[in-house]
Amino acid sequence: MLLYLLLFFFGLMGGFFAGLIGIGGGVIYIFILPYLLGNFGVEEQEMVQYTLANSIFGTLFAALSGWVALWRKNEVHLRQTLILAFFAVAISLLLLEFVVHTSFYQVREFNLVVVALMLFIIYKTLKQSRYTNQLDDTKKHTFGKLAMAGGAGGLVAALSGLGGGTVIIPILNIGLKMSLLKAKSISLGVIFLSSLALTVMNLLAATGQQGLTYHTGYIIWPLALIMSFGVIIGSPYGVHVARKLNAQIITRIFIAFVLLVIIDKLYQLL
Repeated sequence: MLLYLLLFFFGLMGGFFAGLIGIGGGVIYIFILPYLLGNFGVEEQEMVQYTLANSIFGTLFAALSGWVALWRKNEVHLRQTLILAFFAVAISLLLLEFVVHTSFYQVREFNLVVVALMLFIIYKTLKQSRYTNQLDDTKKHTFGKLAMAGGAGGLVAALSGLGGGTVIIPILNIGLKMSLLKAKSISLGVIFLSSLALTVMNLLAATGQQGLTYHTGYIIWPLALIMSFGVIIGSPYGVHVARKLNAQIITRIFIAFVLLVIIDKLYQLL
């Protein structure tokens, strides 16, 4: 019972952060899932694959909930979202097939990727919080720049389970001078569509685990569904709070949690 309550709680947190920051809930899931998956019988040799698959499943619902909340407010930018999503899906599926679903991608490699990305997140979050240049949401952006942002997001989503918003938002906000609100909206849409494609592939994957019950491919249904239920509840609240809370406070809370994840992964590496 305690295990399921923890899953629901961390689903709430992940959904809330997805709506608040716009990067999906993966930063919560990749932190907690390695500690919980053993309770479902997952063994070390495929711990990374199960962590990524179930993190992406939770991220799918986190992004969908946040995106729907923005859609109701008529704050969805469909053209840019679809361009980014096309390249995010293509890159992420290729990496999932030829890197993640192989014996090469184990706990050490995964933790190294996560630590590097978390350090990048801190740097970009701090830079973004100080970014004061004039933004222009009416400006037309080239297909190539949007494709690059989508491809970068797909790479991050497949290798880390973080959803892709960790790089999409800085590229759009700082690189292409979009407002943070527009960048978050596009990011959530791309995360939803790329996470959906990755989840389908994870459901179809053949695993090496023996004795696991209530699973399809790398998705463990009791874990994924309970966590996602929390996500659906938490995400709209994150969107709501993001409109009212001081940006500096949001940044500090987020960075504090990212630092906790970095410490955890460095401890595992050492």
